[in-house]
Amino acid sequence: MKAGIQTRLLILTTVVLGTFLTLAGIVLDRSFKASVLTGAEEQLRIVVYSLMGAIEDDHNTLRLPGALPEPRLNQPESGLYAEVVARNGLRPWRSPSALTTGVEFDQASADLAPGEFLFTDSTAGEPRFLLSYAVIWGNAEDAVLTFTVATDQQPFLAEIQGFRRNLYVGLGTVTVFFILAQWLAVRFGLRPLRTMASEVRALEEGARESLSADYPKELEGLAENLDRFVAHEQRSRTRYRRAMEDLAHSLKTPLAVIRNALSEGAAAQQDLVFEQLDRMETTVTHQLSRAAVSGPVIVGRSVNVCELVQRLLRALDKAYAGRGISTENLLPPDLNVRLDERDLMEMLGNLLENAFKYTRSKIIVRAVSAEPLNIEIADDGPGIELQLRSQVLNRGTRADVLQPGQGIGLAMVQDLIAAYEGQLEIGDSELGGASIRLIFS
Repeated sequence: MKAGIQTRLLILTTVVLGTFLTLAGIVLDRSFKASVLTGAEEQLRIVVYSLMGAIEDDHNTLRLPGALPEPRLNQPESGLYAEVVARNGLRPWRSPSALTTGVEFDQASADLAPGEFLFTDSTAGEPRFLLSYAVIWGNAEDAVLTFTVATDQQPFLAEIQGFRRNLYVGLGTVTVFFILAQWLAVRFGLRPLRTMASEVRALEEGARESLSADYPKELEGLAENLDRFVAHEQRSRTRYRRAMEDLAHSLKTPLAVIRNALSEGAAAQQDLVFEQLDRMETTVTHQLSRAAVSGPVIVGRSVNVCELVQRLLRALDKAYAGRGISTENLLPPDLNVRLDERDLMEMLGNLLENAFKYTRSKIIVRAVSAEPLNIEIADDGPGIELQLRSQVLNRGTRADVLQPGQGIGLAMVQDLIAAYEGQLEIGDSELGGASIRLIFS
C-alpha cells in the first residue's frame, strides 16, 4: 500500500527532527559534563590554594591550624579529603576527614613537576575526583610537597544525571509537540489537494461540471488544466452527438435525389445517382473526421464556389422537381475561396436546401462582396421573423413546425462558419423572403 503525501512528510520530518535533536542532545550532554568536571576541578583548586595559605612552617615542620579553611576537611564522611606528601614519601599531614574515613589517595602524582596540576579519577576505593599540585616548599632543592585534594564524585554525577533526565524529557516533549504541529501544518497545507480530490470525484460522478476557483497559486495551473480537460471531454461528447445529427441531416438530400432519380429511371439518371452516392460517402467520412477533431479547422485548398453551388442546385432541382422552383446562380465563375471543400458543401448545401424547402418560386445565389467573401442566398418564401432569427441558430429550434426536419441545419452551418471565424447573418431578401449570408473573415 502506497503511503500518502501527508504520511511521507510526517515520516521524513520525524526522522530529520529525531536525528537533529539526538545529535543536539549528545552535544549538550557532553558540554554539560565537561562543564561539571571543570567546576569540580576549580573547587578542588581553591581548596589546594586555601591549604597552602593556611600552612604554618615551624622549624621545617609543617603544621596546619585546628580550624581548617574548609570546614568539611574536619568532618568524617564529608566527601572532601586532603593530604600533603613530601618527595621522600613521607606524609607530613592528612585531613581529619581522610583519617577517620580511611581514604586512599592514588600515587600517580608522585612524579609531578613543581607548579604542575594533575586532575584524575580515583582508581581505588570509592569513585572520587583528585587534584594534585606540586610545589617547592623551603630552600632545599628536594623540598617538594604535593598537595592532593579528593572529593566524592556522587554529587557531580547526580547533577549530570539530573541534567540528562531533564534534557531528554525536554527534547522528547519538544519532538512530540513539533510533530503534532507539523501534522496540523501538513493537514492545513494539503487541504486544497483533498478538496481537489473530492471535487474530481464529484466530476466523475456528474455532481459538478468544473473545479472551484479558490485554489492556491501552486495548484492554479493544475486546476485550470483539469477544467480544460473536463471542458474538452464535454465538447468531445457534444461534438460526437452533433456529428451524428449532422450526418443524418446531411444524408437526407442525397437520399431524396436518389429516390427521385430512381423513380424516373435509373439508367437516365445514372450520373446523378453516382454523384449523390459520392456526396454521401464524402459526407460520412467528413462528419466522422470532424467528430474526432479537437482543435481549430485547417484551411484546405482553393475551392471554386460557383461550380460547387451549381452542383448543389442541380441535385436539389431533382429533389424538388415537382415544385417548379427557379434558381439563379449569379456567382462569378472565377470566385474561389481557400477552405475545406466538404465544409463549404455542408454550409451551402444546408442553406440551399432550406431555401428550396421554404421558397415559393425563386432562389438567387450571389456574392455580395469578395473581400471579405460574402455569399447571399435569397428566396421569396415567408422569411424568418425578427424575434426568431437568433433562436433558429440553436439546435432543435425550428421556425416552421409544418415542414419536416430536425431543426439542426442552420445550427450546423453556424458551428462550421464559427470554426472559420466567420459569421452567419439572417435578414430579409429583396424577393420578399429570407436572406442568409455567409461572411468569411
